[in-house]
Amino acid sequence: MLAWSMTNDSADLARVLDEVDERLAPLPLSPKRKYAVRLALDELLSNVIHHAYDDAAVHRIDLQLEPGEPFFLTIADDGKPFDPTADAPPPVLDGPVEDRPIGGLGLHLLAQMGMRLSYRREAGRNLVRVDFPEA
Repeated sequence: MLAWSMTNDSADLARVLDEVDERLAPLPLSPKRKYAVRLALDELLSNVIHHAYDDAAVHRIDLQLEPGEPFFLTIADDGKPFDPTADAPPPVLDGPVEDRPIGGLGLHLLAQMGMRLSYRREAGRNLVRVDFPEA
């Protein structure tokens, strides 16, 4: 299992994404799977950073990646309760792109790529698990 901690800061997200790339590079994973991990992290962590907190305090976000089978990622944060499987509004897919609201497509894209999300709230923390499709 690979593990990281970060803060709710976009610069720290960039650091973590770089570290994930470095730690996944030597593993026997397909480029598609490595891309899926990076996309899921970028989407879900950006949502936590921008929407989970009502204050300007520094908050810790913990990540665990299990690169075996099953292949999954867990993100834990102490933000407002939010279940991305139930609380996220459906994406607007109709009409011209320029008329659609900004945002809302990331979770849809993850689902379209075969990732399955599950959620639970435990000890004041959001726990989101991403199960990646078999390689």
